[in-house]
Amino acid sequence: MQYSFLQQCEQEVLPTSEILWEISRQLDFNDGCSLTDFRQQLNDFSGFSEDADGVQKVSQISAYFYRQLGYSDAPETWIKSNRIAIDQVAAFRTGIPLVLAVLLRECALQYGLELQVVDFPGYPLLKLNDDDNKTHFIDPQNGQMVCYQEVMERFEDVMEGDAEFCWEWAEPTPQKALVEAYLTELKHCLMAEARFEKALRCVQMLLTLLPDDPYEIRDRGYLYEELGCQHVAVDDYQYFVDKCPDDPSAELLKLQLESYSGPHDVFH
Repeated sequence: MQYSFLQQCEQEVLPTSEILWEISRQLDFNDGCSLTDFRQQLNDFSGFSEDADGVQKVSQISAYFYRQLGYSDAPETWIKSNRIAIDQVAAFRTGIPLVLAVLLRECALQYGLELQVVDFPGYPLLKLNDDDNKTHFIDPQNGQMVCYQEVMERFEDVMEGDAEFCWEWAEPTPQKALVEAYLTELKHCLMAEARFEKALRCVQMLLTLLPDDPYEIRDRGYLYEELGCQHVAVDDYQYFVDKCPDDPSAELLKLQLESYSGPHDVFH
């Protein structure tokens, strides 16, 4: 299978960074930074100071990553795919928090510091469990530590009372869910940029992780239609309507399906 490397996400066989770089390779982003080149960026770190504890190590590795290497949060209001695709982010050193979190974690791992990614409401956090079994959170936008009170306040601001905070929200996110979130962000940007072939590959990869997901199949139908393959899109739209008849978009798709007639395009 073309995307068989994604089938191992459940077991977390491969490092997340390697999976995200393979996704970029599958999408033919040709002007980015390779994983090897990224790891070479990290070679100038002088190492942690003697007797540094976990929090001090985070501070030192963050100072190197954000100040010396110059990584930063994407400044644009409307994010483009080059702020999401990990090889592009590593090349231009600017990206969304999810990708910065993965890259900072990779940087820390190279020097023996274990950080975990938490796909927290709003945007992800990094989590450190120190030698004293204390938990600390790091903001991947800038590498700064985030106190418990700030974590809870951010949750309340984002959720606006739709859910009650509990510490299960701050548990490390499984690799499969991280890859899904990454592919979804990338898909939406590529669709907005009208790069439909690449967006279609994202959907196909998402369907490797989420077989028969009606929403991904609906998006696949939309992309087939944009690529001039209406007769293939019809099957996907019909599948979505059958599976999600109460979804607001289902009524629109029903009308659209009724309007289709005439000779079909030939799909190659």
